[in-house]
Amino acid sequence: MSLENRFVKSFVPGLDEVIPGFPRGGLVVVSGLPGSGKTSLGMSFIYNGAMIAGEPGLYVSTYENRERFLENAGSFGMDFRQLEERGLFEFISLPILKEAGIAESFNIVIERVESLGAKRLVIDSFTALREGFRSPHEARILLQNVLHRVLERLKCTTMLVKERASISEDIGFEDYVADAVIHLEATLLENRIIRIMSFEKLRGGEIRHPKLCFTLHKGFRALSPTRTLKLREQVSFSPPPDPPDGYTTGIPDLDHEIGGYPKGATVLMEIDPKLTPSHYHLILLPAVASFIHKGRLVIGIPSGGVTVVALMKAGKLYGVSEEKFLKQTAFFIESTAPMEELPNVIRVSSRDHDKALLDVMNHVIELSRKFREPPFIGIGVDRLIRLYGVNAAVNLLAMAQDHVKHSGGLMVLLAKPVELGIIERLAPIADIHLKITRKYGCVILHGIKPGTPLYAIQTDPESTAPLPEIIPIV
Repeated sequence: MSLENRFVKSFVPGLDEVIPGFPRGGLVVVSGLPGSGKTSLGMSFIYNGAMIAGEPGLYVSTYENRERFLENAGSFGMDFRQLEERGLFEFISLPILKEAGIAESFNIVIERVESLGAKRLVIDSFTALREGFRSPHEARILLQNVLHRVLERLKCTTMLVKERASISEDIGFEDYVADAVIHLEATLLENRIIRIMSFEKLRGGEIRHPKLCFTLHKGFRALSPTRTLKLREQVSFSPPPDPPDGYTTGIPDLDHEIGGYPKGATVLMEIDPKLTPSHYHLILLPAVASFIHKGRLVIGIPSGGVTVVALMKAGKLYGVSEEKFLKQTAFFIESTAPMEELPNVIRVSSRDHDKALLDVMNHVIELSRKFREPPFIGIGVDRLIRLYGVNAAVNLLAMAQDHVKHSGGLMVLLAKPVELGIIERLAPIADIHLKITRKYGCVILHGIKPGTPLYAIQTDPESTAPLPEIIPIV
């Protein structure tokens, strides 16, 4: 049997990008503490299966009545009422009863699965139902009978929800017979909520990403590892408008969250050393490209390991031609660096930081007069530290901040923790402090100044518009 025939797509946003789906007609156990997202996952599994594939679904709940379920689903944009009208959905409220009552209730569920022709079933929650039995053995016998009739005969993929704090706790027979086991948890990352999805089992399928981040923003969404952008022949990038008294970040979602960058601001971007330039450039380059497309000047001191040619190639992702790049950018490189000789590369002293500062400031003033608008200044802090030491680098940046504040431009400091305490020394001079890190392959951004929730950075490499999606993790 082919992979396509053995698995049914979950149609849960983001999930089918990392797994082949759920075993067709199989049992999927989903566990987690209250509030971890189990019900939201079950809703998405049923709703999208019906909307996208036309597969009827049945949701059985021991906690909620129909109206409360429909109201909660509606807050995520899921209109189950229309599915009911189309005969693609049914909700059953199953009260917690003693053994005889539970057996009868399960018979009703099976009858409704048959009558509806359901291909998707969610039972929320098995933990509550199990309490009605005199012993785990009795619960096991009944559930095995249900599983045999629903899964094997009716070929209905079933999601069984249970409550547990961790995957190693409360391991029951349902976990052993299940075709897939998923655990959801909400924990903290730097005192901000982060949600983690763990794949413990997927019978017949490969698990390449055993842990993923996910969010409940606008419904359940798995956050696949962030992919970098690839150069395409056609690029559609229109810079967003600048906010009043500020500059756009180049990313509409980010503008919405933090309001753009104020004029005269210094932005500290704290970079996790696990990230590659192509990852943090997803946040940096849209603002740079916006300046260039609007005819403004961009001045830079590249981070270590980043060449001017590499930046020129990266600019093409955002529609910046070589001609524009060479005309509207200037990069300062130490005289000893084995860097490309380009018309926009300016060599400065690698020993005398006072002379280097004077040379840079004179060039910046001259270029600013030519463009008649304040520039964007991007500085790789690690290069300054390597050349001139921590104290001199911090002093240079503080003086540069004074110039930017006075001119009304924008300065972005790319700071990697190459030196102990460097972030703490730079934070006081920053008007905005953003941190970019990675968790389970997903690039994550959050604001320290101003404080924000965690945001997942997601990209579509096939899109001609190279802007990342900024998704709150809530």
